[in-house]
Amino acid sequence: MKRFQTYSPGMDALTKAEEKLLAEDLPLIEKAVQVSAKVNKTKHATRNAHAKSFGFVRGHFIPVKNDAVDIARLLGGANLGIIMRYSHPNFFVTKGVWEYPIYGCSLKIYNKSEPKSAKFPLVNFPVFVTNSVSKFLKIHIRANRFFIALRRNYILAVLKAPSLLLAGMSLFFDFQLPGILRNVLKFFDIERQFLPTYDFHSVGCFRFGDRVGKIRLKPNFTLPVQKGNDLDQAELLKDFFSKNELSLDFQVQLAVNKSKTPVNNLLKHWREKHSEFITVGKIILSQQDLSEYENLDYENISFNPFENIPELQPVGRMQQVRRKIYDVSVKTRQTLNQKK
Repeated sequence: MKRFQTYSPGMDALTKAEEKLLAEDLPLIEKAVQVSAKVNKTKHATRNAHAKSFGFVRGHFIPVKNDAVDIARLLGGANLGIIMRYSHPNFFVTKGVWEYPIYGCSLKIYNKSEPKSAKFPLVNFPVFVTNSVSKFLKIHIRANRFFIALRRNYILAVLKAPSLLLAGMSLFFDFQLPGILRNVLKFFDIERQFLPTYDFHSVGCFRFGDRVGKIRLKPNFTLPVQKGNDLDQAELLKDFFSKNELSLDFQVQLAVNKSKTPVNNLLKHWREKHSEFITVGKIILSQQDLSEYENLDYENISFNPFENIPELQPVGRMQQVRRKIYDVSVKTRQTLNQKK
């Protein structure tokens, strides 16, 4: 029987220098959300990432018997619903059709009978471009300063752009440069296609009880895949779900050891020969009218995975940075929008 790696709090530990950078970033995140409505020209405060929403979809989660994780047991029953949000990871809500084809798909699996839920933010790219928490935070700090400056003065924002660019270039001055370049090449190789036809992956790991693993959302899509830079994703989603049902496999890939499936090496793609993906649930998104969800109540939904029960919490050093970012961003956004 295959042995799996178990969760340890040491997987989440940050250094004092990283904690200091995070403390510098948090007030900037709050300020960025406060000015987001004016910068993005929207009627509501937007997320500090994945600000642009293409649409929300509702459905059902059907647990599948497996040896990896019992989602129904963890969430208190098998009567489970789904809310999904498709998005683009940019700070900005762009008005045009074209954007680089990096997308997000956030899931909320909830118990229809009692107030229990789990949230999983996913992206259509299985790896990250850095393992350095410090470099990530330095980029995030400068990106927030640039965004805040746009609210005040475009000239001031331009003056802050070089420091943001230099912080981004610092990613390539790293002893893990081969892995970074490999992932950057994969990043540039992504084709633009209809959103539900991508595989979506967790950025890093989650706990599944005592075990640790990654998530993949794999569509069972039988229609021809639409591709091209001129796709209007929001309109395509509305049109598709007005006529069709979509099923997806919710899968987990469990960590087996530190070398083959490292929790804190986000540059490394876990090979399926070391740990296969196991389907733990089926998601059924029935035919529906997505225009019913185009309101502030849905846009204000939190997909914060750190609100999950302990047995389904995110794991890893980069994830702990995201914990504080999510907390400040969600609290600020919901407070502002509730006033509206």
